[in-house]
Formats: sequence, C-alpha cells, structure tokens
Amino acid sequence: MPSNLLIKNLILISLSVLFLACSSAGKDKNRQQADLYFGAGTQSLMTKDYTDALTNLLKANKLDPNNPGILTNLGMAYYFKGERNLAVKYLKQSLKFDENNSDARINLASIYYQDGDYKTAEKIYKEVLKDLTYDKQARTLYNLGTIELQRQRPAEAEVYFKKSVKEESNYCPSYLQLGLIQLKRNQNNSAYKNFREATMGTCFENPVAHYYQGIALTKLRRYSDARMKFDEIDAKFNKSEYAVKARHRMMELNDIEKHNISAEESHASRKVLESPEF
Repeated sequence: MPSNLLIKNLILISLSVLFLACSSAGKDKNRQQADLYFGAGTQSLMTKDYTDALTNLLKANKLDPNNPGILTNLGMAYYFKGERNLAVKYLKQSLKFDENNSDARINLASIYYQDGDYKTAEKIYKEVLKDLTYDKQARTLYNLGTIELQRQRPAEAEVYFKKSVKEESNYCPSYLQLGLIQLKRNQNNSAYKNFREATMGTCFENPVAHYYQGIALTKLRRYSDARMKFDEIDAKFNKSEYAVKARHRMMELNDIEKHNISAEESHASRKVLESPEF
C-alpha cells in the first residue's frame, strides 16, 4: 500500500495542477475538453476513486498528449492502480516536456522511496531543493529527514526536520518527528513543545501527536496534565488505536498515584511497549 508520505504529496500536487488546468479556458475545443477530463480525473484522485481517475486522465492525455500536468497525474493514477512501472514512465514523460516540474519529481522520488531505493529518492529530492521557486520545500526537507530515519541516523534527520519547520513554521509532520527524536533522548521538555506544535491548526485532528504529548508529560512527572491529555484522547479519538493506548497509560498513572512508583516501573510492569516508531 502506498505510504501516507506519497498520498500527502499527491493531494497537494493534484490541487495545484487542477487550478492550472482550470485557468486554460478559452483555448481550442480539444484543449478545453482535455481540461474538463483533467479536472474530473484529478478530483477522483483526491477522493481515491482511482478507476475513474485513470479513465478521465487517459481521455485528457489523448486530447492533450504533451501536457506535463496531465502526465503527472496520469502517472499517479497508474501508481494507485498498482502499475508502478507505468507510473514512472508517465512521470518521466512529464519531466521531458517540463524539466522544471518539481511536482513530478516529488512524486517520482516518493515512488523510489516506496521501493526502498533511498539513494535514488534522495538524489531526486535534492534536485527539487535547487528549485528556488518551489513552494513545497518544507515537504521535500521532511522527506529527506524520513530517509535519514530509515538509515537509522536520527541526528541527520533532525537537521532536515528543523530546516523543514524553518521553511514552513506550521509544518506539523516535522514537529512530530522532532518530538519523537527528542523523546528517545529524554529531552522531554523539547519533545513536549514539538508535540504541541504538531497538533496546531489543521493537524489538531491527528491523535498521534496528542498521545505523545501525554507520554512527554508523564516523563516530566506532570501527571495531572498527562491524565487530562489521555482523557482528551479517549474522548475525542475513542475509535482510534490511540484511545486504547491512552487508557493503558491512564492505568499506569493510577499505579503511580497508588503505589508511589515511577512511570518507568509502572510501564515495565504492564509490558506495554511504546518506544517511538520512526
């Protein structure tokens, strides 16, 4: 299954390309029809109706075969239909007609990332960083950071995540990864601050960063605050796996309060392994 990394890239790329397509009204009839198919196909990509997306994007490509935006999204439609090689083919075609198409490069790199070919993915992501007009570099830097995590090099990853939030101050996935790295080092105050940043704005609905806020608060011995956070998770995200984990943590807090033991001792006694996953 494609990773969240790839899906998130696709959504942003599809939106930007869709707006580009809609701006071409008034051109010749074939081009206008191609734009309509392109818009419909892009919308289907975003709603994960990949069969409909592929159908419409193939029609768009037939009417306007050299359009880099159409080729980019056609490649992604093939990817999500399980045709990895065709996806790479059309993304490379897109770059043939527009060598500055950083959106296509991001998608191509993400496919190589999914393949486990981190060296090739890294090379392409670094090519994207050279595009000084590209407005999604926070994501590019985040992707490079995740490659370093795959290589078990958290210090190098941390550098990329810090650059990512410097590029875009509200890029919450990078704050989450910074928090996880710092939590492993027992830099609990810094970890907690980054987990809070990871729940700001549109990322508030992500239970992962909320949960790790509770973990960091527990490590800081701020047990009352931790209990409130775990209660919040149980109430707000009650159908998620993190609600179950939060309830386990609440039981550990009860142990701490009743028996005056450390959080580490309570956690070990319950054998609930919760080290950060990179």
